[in-house]
Amino acid sequence: MKYSIYFFEGELKNEGLRRALTLEAVSSYCLSRGIDFDAENAVISKGEKGKPFIAGLPVHYNVSHTGSMWMCLAGPAECGIDIQLAKECDYEKIAARHFSPAEQDYVRLWGIDGFFRIWTRREAYGKFTGEGFYGRMPDFVDKDGNLTEYTGGAYLREINIADDIFCVYCTGGKDDEIEFFG
Repeated sequence: MKYSIYFFEGELKNEGLRRALTLEAVSSYCLSRGIDFDAENAVISKGEKGKPFIAGLPVHYNVSHTGSMWMCLAGPAECGIDIQLAKECDYEKIAARHFSPAEQDYVRLWGIDGFFRIWTRREAYGKFTGEGFYGRMPDFVDKDGNLTEYTGGAYLREINIADDIFCVYCTGGKDDEIEFFG
């Protein structure tokens, strides 16, 4: 399946701008796939656990932002994306509270980079399933101590942006294709 990732960098404090960017991304995806979509009259709703959707539209999408960066992943099936600007935090304490023992070991080995690599996987996967960060999570570290690319019926892939920016997207297909638009 083909998915598109839309990227914007700039001032994001205005909720109206984030909504407009989302509708523009979904509209662009629909236009490229020959799907009728009326962005002016679109209503963004939220599922039971907060996952956004547009009723009646055969397009799934997910949004993430950090600092001045915003991304939207749109496609024909469930998807999730997370982007995080690394910042100092008590990452070992957070990992001890939210991560599995294998994931905690990974964080101890790789430090703050390891923490954010797992954090973004958890966020993207939770968005993919619609259960959120606190929903049921598989282990994102395998028995050999490596990060997984496939788990819980989902494929997770990293996007390299910069050394201090971590980004992961999640889809259901091993051979899903991604197009990038900035």
